[in-house]
Formats: sequence, C-alpha cells, structure tokens
Amino acid sequence: MIVRCRTPLRLGLAGGGTDVSPYCDTFGGAVLNGTIDLYAHCTIEPSADGKVRFVAIDRNETVEFEASAVLPQKCALSLHAAAYNRVVADFNNGVPLAVTVSTYCEAPAGSGLGSSSTLVVSMIQAFAEYLSLGLGEYDVAKLAFVVE
Repeated sequence: MIVRCRTPLRLGLAGGGTDVSPYCDTFGGAVLNGTIDLYAHCTIEPSADGKVRFVAIDRNETVEFEASAVLPQKCALSLHAAAYNRVVADFNNGVPLAVTVSTYCEAPAGSGLGSSSTLVVSMIQAFAEYLSLGLGEYDVAKLAFVVE
C-alpha cells in the first residue's frame, strides 16, 4: 500500500511565540495564522529490501538504514528519523517498519512558513494512514509538536 499526504503551509500573522511556555504561562497567548496554497508532501510505501529510506526530494537528500525500532536521529534527515522513531515506539509496539518515506516541501526551509512543522504533520498523518491508526487532528498535532 502507498499512502500520500499533503499539509498546507501557514502564514503567521500575529502573536507568534506567545503560545509557547514560559510566556503563555504568565501572560496567556494568542496566535493568528492562515494557511496558504503551498504544501508539504509525504509519501510512504513499503520497502521490499527490509530497509528504511528517507528521501527529501526538495533537498536532494537520501538517508538509508537497516530497519530498526530506533534509528539514529543525528543524520541529515533528523525530522524524518524522529517521526519514524516515535511512531514505531508508540504505535507499532517497537516493531521496525521497512518503508520508504519521501517528502517534498513547496517552500524553502527558513522561509517562515512553518515548513518544518508542516512537514512533521504531513509525515505523522501519513504514518497514521499507513498503519490505520485512526488519529484525530488534535492527536496528530500533539504528536507532531512532541516530535519536533
């Protein structure tokens, strides 16, 4: 089975950072964001060779590992590894997944459009569909926050 997911990028309009501790613990917080017509994409497909492959198409980077329950996060695609590790630990009973995770973001890193956060959401949602987890949008958001 091949799973594809796309998640809209966001434009922060006001209040960025006021929702993050310790500021919000003392003063409260409010953020105004809007989505735009640019996306982060993720495709997950089974790997017949027993390997885990992360491919960042937009960055022209590929990282490959033997399938394992915990992959090293100190690699070129650390967000990919972090998402994989969390999903395997929390939802696959520590059983490794031999998969290829391909990603592409329509906005460059550092653009201020939340590309890394959106990419993690896209990967988590794709894993949720791949493993039929039935996670709701708040579950996906919380898990993506923890991963990032």
